[in-house]
Amino acid sequence: MIDRNYEPKVTMIIPTYNESTVITEKLQSLKGIDYPHEKLEVIVVDSSSTDNTASKAKRYLKDNGFPFEIKIIEEKERKGKAKALNFALEDAKSQIIATSDADSYWEPSALRKAISYLADPQVGAVTGKEEFLNPNQNVLTLAEGMYRQVYNTLRVGESKIHSTLFFQGELSVYKREAFEKFNDEKGSDDSGTVKNIIACGYRTIFVPEAAFSDMAPYTWKGRIVVKERRALHLIHALVGAAKLKKQKRFPQPGFIVYANSFIHLINPFLSVALLIGAICLMCMFPLLLLFTLPSFLLKKSRVLIVSYLTSNLALILAVLGYIRGEEQIVWKKTDEMRHMQTFG
Repeated sequence: MIDRNYEPKVTMIIPTYNESTVITEKLQSLKGIDYPHEKLEVIVVDSSSTDNTASKAKRYLKDNGFPFEIKIIEEKERKGKAKALNFALEDAKSQIIATSDADSYWEPSALRKAISYLADPQVGAVTGKEEFLNPNQNVLTLAEGMYRQVYNTLRVGESKIHSTLFFQGELSVYKREAFEKFNDEKGSDDSGTVKNIIACGYRTIFVPEAAFSDMAPYTWKGRIVVKERRALHLIHALVGAAKLKKQKRFPQPGFIVYANSFIHLINPFLSVALLIGAICLMCMFPLLLLFTLPSFLLKKSRVLIVSYLTSNLALILAVLGYIRGEEQIVWKKTDEMRHMQTFG
């Protein structure tokens, strides 16, 4: 059930840590949100930034009028994104909680489009579609765009069947009744929270028409670091979902749970075996190079190879990190994703 006239009160939470390069652009973008001003409040929660993010935001709010309430609260120490969200949640007054990042821009109608799906009493949370400000910058940003096309198709299918576990905190909207707090145990504030919401009997869905924009990592190091961190958080959520499914406490269909577990936990290692086999085959039959090398001259082929290899490498690193007990509750920021003004 989709109700375009559904307009509950909304609290948007924006966690920040050293976001002085983007915080004013983020605040300015909020003015364009298409939603009744009297039903919207924004809480910016700063986690002890060392670059004056909070004071810069306060000055901007003082000098620029806003048609809705924006509150800035500060943590005494940085404890991670999920902890910051829960700190702000204590001050939230609304029945709907939205999350966004300081380095992402929402399309003006994104909130309204996302919330219309929450009119369905069975839906507990929705997430939006990521678009990039620098899609054609280099082969790495093209690779991420290709990856997202496949990724989004799978999320649409999962949502139509029941639910998707793949949420992005840059644009996620939750019914307050569907969860007590954001999952802050393993660092997975989005997918970890969604896992708990599904376990409570709600559906969680992907809404592609609710779009937001941010930067895609454009260096090799940045791409691997970001994808490994996201993969580690997702693996924690997937393992938790599989355990709940085994206990018959997770209503998402089993084939979705176990297929995703295979894709993210086992398939990356099979890709290594496939790569080794291909190299051995080339060594045994060098003439095969004459047929394969021309494909590297095609741009789409290079992008596909980069997308496949880097995504699987990040997953392998994340699986190994999970085995070692890593959680990444607090992580180092990737600065290259915070230069939006260059591509605005």
